[in-house]
Amino acid sequence: MDATLALQEFLRPPPPLRNLKREEAILERAEVTRLKIVPGTENDIEEVAAYRWGKADRRILLVHGWGGRAAQFFALIPRLLEAGFEVIAFDAPAHGASSGSFASGPAFARAAQVIAGDAVHGIIAHSLGAAGSAIALAQGLRANRVVFLAPAALIGSLLEEFIRLRQIPEPVAAELRQRFAARYSAVIVSVPLMARKFDASALIFHDPEDRDLPFSHSEAIAAAWPGAELIATGKAGHWRIMRDQSVIDRTIRFLSISG
Repeated sequence: MDATLALQEFLRPPPPLRNLKREEAILERAEVTRLKIVPGTENDIEEVAAYRWGKADRRILLVHGWGGRAAQFFALIPRLLEAGFEVIAFDAPAHGASSGSFASGPAFARAAQVIAGDAVHGIIAHSLGAAGSAIALAQGLRANRVVFLAPAALIGSLLEEFIRLRQIPEPVAAELRQRFAARYSAVIVSVPLMARKFDASALIFHDPEDRDLPFSHSEAIAAAWPGAELIATGKAGHWRIMRDQSVIDRTIRFLSISG
């Protein structure tokens, strides 16, 4: 594998997880549209599946993680509707019902901005979706309150883990790092660097025993984001955290605070 193919592989999401009946059910309740991004961020054309539930003044944007899809928030969406919010979400490029073969934090960010427009009341983002949301915020998307669930903070460390797991030889790895650095600026691959300038209220949940993303990612974001609160969520895991009832309860209370 040369560096070009290695970078493509790094930007290719994993095969989709199995669809749950509860995911199908929540999509049946959504207003569904498809929006084209031309040219796309990582693909020539990115046709993004967008979803809306309810209609209200306060909108909440949901951003799924790497290898995920909007329907994975099936436990959270009804609670947000009950609390009086409008909910919008999307499948990122190369995820769910959206087109494309490749994705990245910037691709997530661009899709988020296309779907959300200039501002939302709140953002709830999982895993790499948190990094994409941070990029969108740094690029001008406004939000009063932000909730991160098991967020990815340092994309460079994920690249190093990819190199280790794929056992990529060092000469190829060195060129891969160079290509990655030339393609993505140092700021947008580090959520803490972006978070230093954020003024939205932030709440971060992460299981210290998360096997997919280390707790240290959330610690780095919380340390950089002024006023952010980090909550260690035991036994929530990386994926279950999106339907953990204590996390959902605290999230609803946080988003419902005025101001």
